[in-house]
Amino acid sequence: MSNSAERPQHPPDSETDPFGGDDILPIETQRRAHQFLTQETRYHIIQAVLGHPQQLVTLDEFEYLVPKNRSTIREHLDRLANKQVMAKYIYRGDGADPTDPRKFWGLTSYGISLLDEYGYLRYVAVLRALQENLYLTDKIERHQNALRPDLPEDVSEALEMPSLDDDTVTLIDDVLAGRHHSGSRLFDAPPIEPDDDVTTDDGARRPLDELF
Repeated sequence: MSNSAERPQHPPDSETDPFGGDDILPIETQRRAHQFLTQETRYHIIQAVLGHPQQLVTLDEFEYLVPKNRSTIREHLDRLANKQVMAKYIYRGDGADPTDPRKFWGLTSYGISLLDEYGYLRYVAVLRALQENLYLTDKIERHQNALRPDLPEDVSEALEMPSLDDDTVTLIDDVLAGRHHSGSRLFDAPPIEPDDDVTTDDGARRPLDELF
């Protein structure tokens, strides 16, 4: 499932690819990008964003969804921002209540094109279904429903809920049937045997299909 099409080169405000340069072979750039995206915490953060009904996630929501502590999540959000895969978006409108969140994290245009290249966008429908079937506390539900700033148009379009074919509907049904929703975590599936060909820079091995 791909809602965005072009192969990423580098962010428009950067002279070089965040994962390489003119003196780096394309295959090495791809290896670095793959390792970066599949590191365990960043992998979970990306899935949380792809599955979020508003496509913009607060730090409290990340802490609720991702099985890592707040400081670790913040550290990896900063790393994703440094690579220009994600950015912090701030709501500056007047419609929010004083207690509503105003800072959110979401994908950039470059991040969307990168994730499309590695096949992440095809799982938007499944990840969205998983989040829609999670138990939410009152606080997290309030965060999820809070007013948000506008995303760049290409990011918003890429994360629109796609039309579901029969195979995707069956996959969603199978995933939901296999999950227990008594807990509050999104990523509570049991660990699987790691793929030795997918090794991340922090030693974690997280193939894209692990959640499924």
